[in-house]
Amino acid sequence: MRRGRAIVYATALEILGEPLALLVLLASLALTTLAPAFHYHQFGEPSRMARDAGISALLLGGSVIAYVGTLRTFRRELESGTAQSALAHSVSRTAFFLWKACGCLVAYVVFAATVSLVSLTVVRGAEIGGALAATTGDIARLWGPSLAVALGACILPVVAAALLNRFKRFRFALTSNVLALVVAALGVAYRFDGALASRLLPAFALAAAPSLVVMSASAAFALRFSSNTASTLTAIATAFVLPALGNYCLSDALADGGSVPWAYLAVAFMAVVPAVALFLLIGIHFINERDVQ
Repeated sequence: MRRGRAIVYATALEILGEPLALLVLLASLALTTLAPAFHYHQFGEPSRMARDAGISALLLGGSVIAYVGTLRTFRRELESGTAQSALAHSVSRTAFFLWKACGCLVAYVVFAATVSLVSLTVVRGAEIGGALAATTGDIARLWGPSLAVALGACILPVVAAALLNRFKRFRFALTSNVLALVVAALGVAYRFDGALASRLLPAFALAAAPSLVVMSASAAFALRFSSNTASTLTAIATAFVLPALGNYCLSDALADGGSVPWAYLAVAFMAVVPAVALFLLIGIHFINERDVQ
């Protein structure tokens, strides 16, 4: 168990330490924050653009993190020979694969939690801004403090990580990713709206579900094929998910105070379980057949 936790921890830190992971996070946070900040139309509801931006960031950015992060960490493990070292310490191949997959999941959860928390802040700011605009007749804009918190989640972690890297030799990308989550959590704590959180979090969790399929497919194919071939096969596997994507992007269900029922969330996650389980079984088969050098 201790060896398994070490593999999970090391894998998550490896993915979060990737510069690309930080770039995807910052791009997702920028989309979440700036799309509603600069819009000139309410589309019938001040917070609609903010919700749509947050869900889009989770779908797009989450898929990139799940795909690239998983593929790179597995390929690097195999090509560098560190997989052989781990397997030499009484860790079965099946356990090694599953622990690595869990580490990828932890890294993804950090990304998804950060984007979701910033989205909550932005949606709250859009609602307050819309209420203020209704009394003044102005165009609805994000409430100033919420906008400042959301921008702070984009800027402050990078600045702090740069200073820590310069003076304490902390890993820049990893530190930025972790600090972004901390700033996002503090931002939600400021004027926390429990009712809003209970409405939005199921929808954000739902938007993250397709990334689990992408992640498991990337992990499986990375064990048997080269990076280019694994990428192609993962893209093909993802294409089978796309027709059902509308079932996981339910922004319209949140309109006018609506919410995504928890029962629907449970059923939707159960729907991806067969695909995830299939790819994990394929991965277990591949790693047990592979000659790990």
